[in-house]
Parts: sequence; C-alpha cells; structure tokens
Amino acid sequence: MNRVHLLILLLFASFASFSQERNKVSIGYIETYEKLPEIRLQKTSAAEYEQHKPGKTLVKLKLKETKSQFQIRAKGKQYWFKKYDPQASGDGFKGFGFFGYFPKLKMYVLSSNATSEHLGFSDLILLDSLSNYRYTIVSIGDAAVETPVPSVNSRYLLYFYNEVYNVNNCTIAILKVNDRKVPSKLLTEYQYFKTDKWSVDQVRWIDDHSFLIKALVSRKENSQRSEHFEYYKAQLN
Repeated sequence: MNRVHLLILLLFASFASFSQERNKVSIGYIETYEKLPEIRLQKTSAAEYEQHKPGKTLVKLKLKETKSQFQIRAKGKQYWFKKYDPQASGDGFKGFGFFGYFPKLKMYVLSSNATSEHLGFSDLILLDSLSNYRYTIVSIGDAAVETPVPSVNSRYLLYFYNEVYNVNNCTIAILKVNDRKVPSKLLTEYQYFKTDKWSVDQVRWIDDHSFLIKALVSRKENSQRSEHFEYYKAQLN
C-alpha cells in the first residue's frame, strides 16, 4: 500500500470516528444548572399529592439479545450493546444496562457502567431512536441519576439524585425537550433545586409546569433514627 492510499484510509477512519462522536451529547452539569434559576418550592399536603397519578412509566421492550449483548434499533439501523456484567473482574467499562423505552419521546433509557479501583460508577443515557443521538446525563455522584420522569405532555424531563453517603441531601433537575430539528440541542438544562434537608422518595407531575415531591426526612436522636414524609409543590419558571 503506497503512502497516498494509507493517508486516504486514515482520513476515512478519522471521519468515521468523528461522526460517531458527534452524536454523543453530555448534559446535566451542575455548573450549568447553577447559572439557571432555582425551582420554587412550597409545602403542601399528602392529600394533594395523592390526587395526582404517578408519571408515565417506561415500556419494557423485548429486545433481541445474546448472553453478552442486546440489540437496539435507532435511525433505521440495528446496534449491539455490551451487557452490563457486575461480576466482571478488573477496572474499566463493564457494559450497558437497559431500562426501557419512552414511546412519546422515542427514547431508550440505558445506563453506562464502569469500575475504577474497585469502585463502581455509572451514567444514565437517553438514546433517541429517530436520530441515534445519545444524551448522557452526567452523574452527580458515583451512581447514575434516577430515571427521568416526563411531564404530562413530555415537554420536560425531571430527574433527581439522592446522595448515598449524606442522608437528607438531594438534587432535583429539569431538562427541557426542544425542537428535534437540532438533535444536539434536543435536551437542555432548564432548572434545578438542591437541599440538605431531605431526600426524594417519589415525584408526580401536575402539568407541564408544576410537580409534587414526596420527600423523606431522616433524623437521628439519642442513637435512634426516625423517618417521616413531607410534601412539596414545585413551580417552574
């Protein structure tokens, strides 16, 4: 193979690699949320919370799979993903987990899992079945954030993260669902809220601009731990 042919092959390889990376977008950085308005909260009651139904659940699709891989269809093509294996030895990438599919958003929900120095790390991924764009919601801690809950008309996605080592510490974040004409900007950070007073047990949307939180408060007095629930209503800008 002469030098010119080698250079052409390298250029094609570089372009293919760039094209693959171009459809991967990372979102959910705390630094970005901190520049945005905080979600406004006010206390409410268990009665109001129970008036509203839980959010849309993921559809559990039956995927084509082997012992070590599963297949997902996106943008008219089939893609194989390495299955997450928690028993795999050594550090590095451990594979993907599959949680389900949001029919209205046309998105698969996955997790990407890795190990470093015997510690596990994971991120949540939303994969658009129409464009094959992959939106990684950056983890706030070691584990992935909780699976997002779409608003009533799927205009927003709400997700939260309860800190593992700090009881009563959590972050709630909102992603806005934008026009599909620009896939790289389909999901953008919108608002967030952080507290050290409670953790999130459940959330329920009222409409596209307000939702309810069932918060878990843990207290420790005289070596005895007690827990109770509080309820909050949140309003988006």
